[in-house]
Amino acid sequence: MKNNIISELQRWYASNCDGEWEEECGIKIETLDNPGWSVIIDLNETNLEGRIFDEINNHEYEDSWLDCRVEDKTFKGFGDPSKLEAILQIFIDWAKSQNEDWLRPPPPLSEEEQKKIENDNFWNALGDEIGPELCKHENCNRKRIQHSVMCKQHHFEMITGQKRI
Repeated sequence: MKNNIISELQRWYASNCDGEWEEECGIKIETLDNPGWSVIIDLNETNLEGRIFDEINNHEYEDSWLDCRVEDKTFKGFGDPSKLEAILQIFIDWAKSQNEDWLRPPPPLSEEEQKKIENDNFWNALGDEIGPELCKHENCNRKRIQHSVMCKQHHFEMITGQKRI
């Protein structure tokens, strides 16, 4: 018995629900005012993140159109009022083509990978060195960051105990 497209989408969604992913990520299906459909599927932390998707841009007639692409870790599908099922089928076909076990969630991050992500996020959150005051670390001629008396590098080292390379 062949599964219908909604069942397949439900299975993919459920395979990624781990108590955390669904808190931030998910699937949005909405209508458009031109009229049409919008399907947004978050790929972040799924086994589809980073996979190549060949963009589809099919505008047969003014009232018959379909656009699907992946950008910013998100599958985005748009189409005229008759294309919802086609958009979902395109997503499912692509998902199945990317992995032998297309419902397998990605492996959990190692401690090292998790720490790197946390450090990268912290580094980026520190912002730019703005000065005009200079870093208070001995022999440093760099400007301080906002809300600190130190430059970005020395503030990062002080908080994490690690050098940023």
